Amino acid sequence: MKKQLVMVLLMVGAMALLSPQALSHSAAKPQHGGVVHSKYDLNFELVRESDSVSLYLDDHGEPVATTDITGQIMVLAGGKKSEVRLTAAGTGKLVASDVQIPDGAKVVVTLTDKSQQVMTVRYSF
Repeated sequence: MKKQLVMVLLMVGAMALLSPQALSHSAAKPQHGGVVHSKYDLNFELVRESDSVSLYLDDHGEPVATTDITGQIMVLAGGKKSEVRLTAAGTGKLVASDVQIPDGAKVVVTLTDKSQQVMTVRYSF
């Protein structure tokens, strides 16, 4: 009886370790010095630069083709709102020029893919 109880406990423990939650993706780490959010089974890394913003997209470490993705970035800071268009800048990268994201800003990135699926990612700085 004791042996059976131990076996059952070992099986339950093994099942818990191999559950989908235990095997799910860990938090993505920034590859370009920005802030990463994982959503829509993709990683979105927003990088603030002196007078522009870069957004890197990857799917499990592989850059996502951005030629068919359109988007915009909205920055809310100091009671002001600014919106700038994001444009493709190579595989896995979109950029917006003439935009600054100060500390304390709220940022909303809205992307639309070729199938017209809208993806929205929010950031706070």
